[in-house]
Amino acid sequence: MMIVALSLVLAACSSSAPAVTEIIPETESGPTSWAEVETVDMNDYPDLLPQVEEELEHDVPPSLMNSTADDGTAIELDGFRVQVFSSSERAEAARVEDELQRWLNGLSDGQRNRMGLTSAVTVYSFYRPPFYRIRVGDFERRDDAQALMSSLQRQWPGALIVPDRVTIIR
Repeated sequence: MMIVALSLVLAACSSSAPAVTEIIPETESGPTSWAEVETVDMNDYPDLLPQVEEELEHDVPPSLMNSTADDGTAIELDGFRVQVFSSSERAEAARVEDELQRWLNGLSDGQRNRMGLTSAVTVYSFYRPPFYRIRVGDFERRDDAQALMSSLQRQWPGALIVPDRVTIIR
């Protein structure tokens, strides 16, 4: 009897109706470029952004701000300079210092290179009792100072190479 009941249940569940297949309609594809949908008119916007005046504070070293960080490292060592003048008269030393600075500023880059000078040449003026001394150049070796001394002797015959503590850029 159980078999008969099971057969009736199975028969009731089955149907002769065909299976329904759902058909999905084709969808439209979206735009292929932004130009097809973009509707912004740039004439609605001002040409320039507002300028904001603001001072920026930082702790970046000047050598990085001036792009000179890779210009070398300054090393202080025993070297040589050319002494142009020595006197106990302060006013005379100041006059010679000015003359020397003007003479150096008048040199071309080629002349500086031949004398072993860099673009930034420092004129040193100092007092060691009892004399005021005017010196120029930072040379590691005595031979490097020779060309500058020869050129300076035309204007200042007493110019000579002297040992000194110098700063060299490497």
